[in-house]
Amino acid sequence: MWYAAHALFYFKLIGESQDSFLLHENVYIVNAADSDEARVKAETIARANEDSGEDGHLELNEKKASYVFAGIKKIIEVETTPSPENAPLVSGQELTYSVLEVDTLDEVLALARGEMVNVLYRE
Repeated sequence: MWYAAHALFYFKLIGESQDSFLLHENVYIVNAADSDEARVKAETIARANEDSGEDGHLELNEKKASYVFAGIKKIIEVETTPSPENAPLVSGQELTYSVLEVDTLDEVLALARGEMVNVLYRE
């Protein structure tokens, strides 16, 4: 079965305190027998994408940083029906979803335009 694994990473300043943390939610497509195996595979992939920043190339706001894997937020089985279970993924197939909440329609439209909006992340 195919799964979409949502991995959270954060930027950690090296040798400095932080008032906030910039996050990335990276989604990996994983083929596994079940969601437990998918989680293990996704964690392995995510840990391989960490960057300690030791060589000094990674910066956040002109300050040395590291890129740290925080955990797998969710695993979602990719719906492949009506295709056979082992059929290849195809264009237009839904891989993942998130559930968000905002206060107004204006915020919905602003978010759709890629603007910053306060969002309640439900799932």
